[in-house]
Amino acid sequence: MLLYFHGSLQSGNVARNFTGRTFDDMAAARGVRLVYPDGVDRHFNDTRLALRERTRQLGVDDVGFTRAIVDWLGVESVHACGYSNGGQMVMRLLHDAPGLLTGAATFAATMPAENNRLPDLGSALVPTPYLAIHGTADHIVKYDGGVAGLDPAHTRGELISARASAEYFAQANGLGADAHTQYSPSPGVLVDRWDGAAPVELWSIEGMGHLVPTTTPRSPRTSSRTSSASDLPHLLINAMADNCRIG
Repeated sequence: MLLYFHGSLQSGNVARNFTGRTFDDMAAARGVRLVYPDGVDRHFNDTRLALRERTRQLGVDDVGFTRAIVDWLGVESVHACGYSNGGQMVMRLLHDAPGLLTGAATFAATMPAENNRLPDLGSALVPTPYLAIHGTADHIVKYDGGVAGLDPAHTRGELISARASAEYFAQANGLGADAHTQYSPSPGVLVDRWDGAAPVELWSIEGMGHLVPTTTPRSPRTSSRTSSASDLPHLLINAMADNCRIG
């Protein structure tokens, strides 16, 4: 099973259209059951202390919600990916439900700084294959870290950089600096990989903003220079499926 957690102000149906059904195609090709959970009031109760949304005010148990989905469907191999707020939800599952996921991937999401993490956030004790995809031109969740949000009135607190976030999960998976390699599978793409039983990869996409790369071109308002390149989305989808052992 693959869980796709949507971003802020989205829903499962919006996410499906936002990604051009790219994940539906991947799931069908690999014989994977795909699930789009809906967050309460279009948000998930994620890792960040500075999440000023109704789901936090209500104390919604999205970890329990995810466990209930898994139990209801009766599957043993559970993968999760998420965009932005949904990516933060995937990170929370790695910490507060260690061992639940077989593999994990995030888009446009990095770990909160220590002063912006939930005080009762657990530990990523069970090594889990993990892939992060991040655009260097992301103005909401900045590639180099800092305060995240659309504007000063709607901030989500401080986040660490994409590279530091990947290193955090590599360390959690027991992967040291000697496991690190770097390569470029396509122009404008740099991959940092920590190899091991539970590998970690960071795909840095030059010039891409706060997006999920898809196989369907977006409108000029949301597209970026590299997100609609003909081969890049396929490379990324295959990397996610292979690194997270989907299908």
